[in-house]
Amino acid sequence: MKFRRDGRILKFMGISLGVILVGILILQFLQPIAIIGITFISCGLVGFMVGLRISSKPVDYFIEDERSVRIKEKAGYSAYGVMTSVAVIIMFLGMVKISPSLTPSGDFIDGALVMWVIGLYTFIILRWYYSKTGE
Repeated sequence: MKFRRDGRILKFMGISLGVILVGILILQFLQPIAIIGITFISCGLVGFMVGLRISSKPVDYFIEDERSVRIKEKAGYSAYGVMTSVAVIIMFLGMVKISPSLTPSGDFIDGALVMWVIGLYTFIILRWYYSKTGE
């Protein structure tokens, strides 16, 4: 298997190896916060694996054509519309007070998290749908 040796890939792999080294040093010398060291090591390993995966592909593999760019734009616009609709529904339920179990909590962070997750999954599903149906 052939690997590319671009400056960008080598820099990314070097940063990943540096994160692994920092995680090992934290794990070695700072025992009370060992979970941070383990987190750094796992993030560095994931970054290193991603770097290996990207370096094994040719440069032209990552260039997108116009169709895939248009599909992502269309899915993004639709996901934004769905997120806006969900935000309006959450605010409406907060004002109406139908029942205590149906009204959202006063903490807006919970609602924002729900909207983010819904928007993310909507974007993924709509991107798949638009790529299957075409223009």
